[in-house]
Amino acid sequence: MLIDLAEPQFWAVLAAALVLLTPIVNGELRRWVLALVNASFLVLLLRSWTLVILASVLVAQEIGQRIHRRKGAGKSMLLGAARLVVIGLFVYHKCPALSDAFPLAPLGLVLAAVGFSYVALRLIDFMRTMSEKRAKPPGFAALLNYLFPFHMLAAGPIQSFTEFAAQPATPNPIAFEDALQGIGRIAQGLFKKYVLAYCLIQLTSTAWQARGAYALLEMNFHYFWLYLDFSGYSDIAVGVGILIGVATPENFNRPYLARNMTDFWQRWHISLSQFVRRNIFMPIQLALIRGNHNPIVTASLALGVSFLIVGLWHGVTLPWFLWGMMHASGVILSNLYREFLKRKLSAEGLERYNASLPIRLVSTFVTTEFVALSLVLVGNQWHSAWN
Repeated sequence: MLIDLAEPQFWAVLAAALVLLTPIVNGELRRWVLALVNASFLVLLLRSWTLVILASVLVAQEIGQRIHRRKGAGKSMLLGAARLVVIGLFVYHKCPALSDAFPLAPLGLVLAAVGFSYVALRLIDFMRTMSEKRAKPPGFAALLNYLFPFHMLAAGPIQSFTEFAAQPATPNPIAFEDALQGIGRIAQGLFKKYVLAYCLIQLTSTAWQARGAYALLEMNFHYFWLYLDFSGYSDIAVGVGILIGVATPENFNRPYLARNMTDFWQRWHISLSQFVRRNIFMPIQLALIRGNHNPIVTASLALGVSFLIVGLWHGVTLPWFLWGMMHASGVILSNLYREFLKRKLSAEGLERYNASLPIRLVSTFVTTEFVALSLVLVGNQWHSAWN
């Protein structure tokens, strides 16, 4: 990851954003000033390559407008071609074998610097929104602010374009309590990442060299470290969003309390889960259900494909493929078990089962260990997943 929050550039851009945006009450002017802030951050990351990014935004804007206007086969062909370009860049970015075979150094550095894993998903969501006409085509400044928000480049979250477009052009003046909340979230994120996560990894990690009982402990320490590090970034992004008046989705909701894998993915990396649901799972399920009226079968197939893509989104490698399949299996088994309980238990019995504290504790423990075990598959590869 090329964006390091320990460096002063990020905080200098945040300070400039607060100074420039706070007094502005005109929505269009505010949009352009925020675009200037985001472009300035790109300049700090990319120097002259920022011009390539700005040109790409212009191209994406034009394609989005054409997709929004066209109908029938013409729209489908344009949408398909645009998706292929985005997916091709993504595969080059996330496939080590491909980037090693064709070392286009400037391209690889640019994609890594802007967090293209997240930009690609925003592009796909934007194009689908334009295709379905769920929002008006944005101007250049608005699209730049959606695709390259400086506070969400490092590790998301992934905001839907409809949610972005629904924001008021000029947010309400920030209240003192809201400012304290934003500062508190930033402080919480910094403490999680640079104190708790750092100390935990320094004190517990053997770089997966441990054997026996400590290997199981390290597996759980690694999971907890990943949560602290990742949710720390997300806390900082949410806090910055509060301060500058940009809606920033929450990405975590106490995932350690998840009682099954379905519940886990409603608590962990929430914005990714929502993206997958609206852009991958639901379209696949709707397509499959036309030929198969068994909802469990269609949902299971759609989940399998969805989590395969989630795994490959983290990295186009065999370990991430296996990680995706493991999580797909966990979610599918959770759904099948839920249906089994519905058939075997009465409504009162199911309510008692769900309310049982021992069952809740056991299921939460099993879910936590399942997630921790899945991370062993990818080891240290997760670092490349955020770039």
